[in-house]
Amino acid sequence: MSHVKNMQAFGKLTGICTGLGGTYNPGQQNLQVNVMATLMNIAQQSWEEVKEAQSGYDKATNNRELGFRKIRKLSASVYGMLKASGANTLLLADALNSKRRIWGARISKPSAVNVTKPAEEQPDTRPSYAQSYITIAEYFDKLVKTAASEPKYSPNEPELTLASLEQMRTDLFGLNKAVTEAEIRLEEARIKRNTVYYLAPGNLVDTANAVKTYVRSAFGFQSQQHQQVQKLRFTKPNV
Repeated sequence: MSHVKNMQAFGKLTGICTGLGGTYNPGQQNLQVNVMATLMNIAQQSWEEVKEAQSGYDKATNNRELGFRKIRKLSASVYGMLKASGANTLLLADALNSKRRIWGARISKPSAVNVTKPAEEQPDTRPSYAQSYITIAEYFDKLVKTAASEPKYSPNEPELTLASLEQMRTDLFGLNKAVTEAEIRLEEARIKRNTVYYLAPGNLVDTANAVKTYVRSAFGFQSQQHQQVQKLRFTKPNV
């Protein structure tokens, strides 16, 4: 949390300089108290925007997680209904592939392990799972299209009808889109914060360090004023 610590330390620094009154009188405009106060307000605003964007992102990801929870079970039901309807083997194979992808199941059996060989020479037996939300939505879309291509697929269960499945598919893509948009807003807010804190000319950290240098020069290294400001620490992370 170095960002919020920098902001809090800058607020303390601004307060100290304000308390010095007329004795704090730097020639550089960007070090003057009124400019520091304005920069502090901008820093606080950008921090609030990051928190708001983070909250929106968390909400979008939570909604997506909830929305995707029943997809695995639903895909199994669709496959079972297709099988019960008498769909041909090729169509069932396509549906089974989509269902397994949605579940993250291994499509092919792993290579046999040769106990006579050292571990580092054994084939990679780890399954290649495809369980990202984007992938699940794509394979659910494929499963729905497979079901729609079978004339005999006509379940009476409301959640398994083609209309219901197509709506679910639309919802899944919508949930993914909402997360993507929230992620973009969060990244934009972070960029704005980083610009104010670390990157722009006269940014918060550079200004703080310049103020500390001015106080040391104006009041002396051993002065009480310098002792106050030197305790404040500002860090500039890699951004």
